Amino acid sequence: MRTTIKMIAERAGVSIGTVDRVLHNRPYVKAEVRERVLQVLEDLDYHPNRMASALATSGTPRRLALVQPEWEKGYVQDEMEAGTARFLEEYRDYNVALDVHTYRREDDAECLRLLQSAAESGAQAVALCASGTPEIRLAMESLAEKEIPVVTFNSDIPGGRRLCYVGEDGRHAGRVAGEIASRFLSGSDPFLVIYADPVYSAHKARVDGFLERLAERGIPAECGIISATHRDYRKTADAVAEALAARPDLKLVYMANPSVPACAEVIRSRGLTGKIHVLSHDCGPEIQELLRSGQVDFTIGQDLAYQPYQALKLLFDMLMGQRPDRDCYDTASPILNAETI
Repeated sequence: MRTTIKMIAERAGVSIGTVDRVLHNRPYVKAEVRERVLQVLEDLDYHPNRMASALATSGTPRRLALVQPEWEKGYVQDEMEAGTARFLEEYRDYNVALDVHTYRREDDAECLRLLQSAAESGAQAVALCASGTPEIRLAMESLAEKEIPVVTFNSDIPGGRRLCYVGEDGRHAGRVAGEIASRFLSGSDPFLVIYADPVYSAHKARVDGFLERLAERGIPAECGIISATHRDYRKTADAVAEALAARPDLKLVYMANPSVPACAEVIRSRGLTGKIHVLSHDCGPEIQELLRSGQVDFTIGQDLAYQPYQALKLLFDMLMGQRPDRDCYDTASPILNAETI
């Protein structure tokens, strides 16, 4: 395990700032404290990264910006924050400044304002999670013209001159769900698909992959009801209720957006748990409970914490002259059920 300044500070019983001053031979450290820190450095066989030391003493911080929606409280928010925290911890020695900006989900105007503000505030690179509207693509074009690289994460925005994308391969994840669904459906069985909206590329890609795989298995898209509910709990519940009213013989619901509890609530209230199969994505505590109780059959996982971490890491490397070696950095899409969580 790589020795960090935080580990040294904890072992020596001092602040991170004190360790930093000792490492760079700065004043205002008591002799006995300096000696204690130096002893811990020796005990841990710590050797400062030369590039990090050069950057730290150069006086020129590398300023990054992270522009993202306000994540759902709980699992998603915790995972995303963990990824950001990991980056900050690992690059603590590198004189990196990170500005985190959040906007209300689907508030594209606020997202655009934050992108402009990040550029005006001196951001040298931007990690971005946003919908792929024409306006946001234009904003990304503007950043590219100013030589401010952008890495998208969680949801890709093709055509926006982004450097690369970090996140789930939505089409592949959807195909995985489609393969599972094909084991529960025959050629004419009705099914329901619920996602966010067409401009949120991550969810659209899931649906495209899902329908693509079903078609390959002889189950036409015409058998499905497709509903965009914008992640809204009430709209999702209404969509499930309307689908059941239209097709009482509904066999399966594919939840490509996070409002899975709303779907489960409607099915449970009709006494149909176990009779209608439910497939979902991600694996937070709510999904885990629904898996254990049999209200969700399978979910397709992804590594959320990796996404902001890797996006920021790639941007830092880019500022240091190292371009990404591929266009997409995809997370795995593991199949999870009640026995594997």
